[in-house]
Amino acid sequence: MSNEIIFNKYETRGKDYHYKQIKLFNPFTFNAFVYARYKKHISLLKTALKKSNFDTKNIYNLLDMGCGDAVLIFMLRKHLPEYKFNIYGIDLSDSALQTAKHKNPNCSFSTASVYKTDLNDNFFDVILSSDVIEHVNYPDKMLTEVQRIAKQNAVIIFGTPIRYTEFPLDKMHVKEFFPEEFKYLYSEYFNKTEIILTHKLIHLLKYRKTLKIFNQKIGFNKYLYWLISMLNLNPFLKKPVSDNDLCTYMFATATK
Repeated sequence: MSNEIIFNKYETRGKDYHYKQIKLFNPFTFNAFVYARYKKHISLLKTALKKSNFDTKNIYNLLDMGCGDAVLIFMLRKHLPEYKFNIYGIDLSDSALQTAKHKNPNCSFSTASVYKTDLNDNFFDVILSSDVIEHVNYPDKMLTEVQRIAKQNAVIIFGTPIRYTEFPLDKMHVKEFFPEEFKYLYSEYFNKTEIILTHKLIHLLKYRKTLKIFNQKIGFNKYLYWLISMLNLNPFLKKPVSDNDLCTYMFATATK
């Protein structure tokens, strides 16, 4: 296998930078786009669990593949307390896993590749992955591993950015996907695949817009979006109302 692009954001931004991005009461570090991404992931999981008749009295095995600092797990535990899980996470970053273990006691974390986890066959009821598959050289190998360790009828939800350009704008992304392309790939391994589009492009453009004042770039809209998010009206969580609404992020939901 060729070498993967090294994900070094934990080293450059800090090993807990995702937790700063979801800190709703800190307007200086809060990231409305990222916060909405995790909230949507949890919302889709809740819907899928109900649809698949998961019983709140039972305990289920859940895995976050490429969990990083496990902020998705942190938010899941906070916003989905009615379901009981044995929670696992794997990642290749030891520094990120240190934060994951500190922030999420009573969860199991280990250093492992998404290509080969050494986890048991047919073990997990739920498998999640957020912003990982665009970083790997061999997404098919990752999905093959998911297929191996997932139970029959397991809920599987992946989140990834939508492709807009020939080459990824983020230099750490190996490959991004068009929605139909991602659906086709996902459908080769899982059943009942659905693609959910989110994070409208117009809001991302507004969010990133800055004004230059005394040679300093200031993003006033960032603070406006923070204020709106404080009111539980995060614009990135608004559903697209038509096919003409261009979106920047998508989720694939399926069952094994």
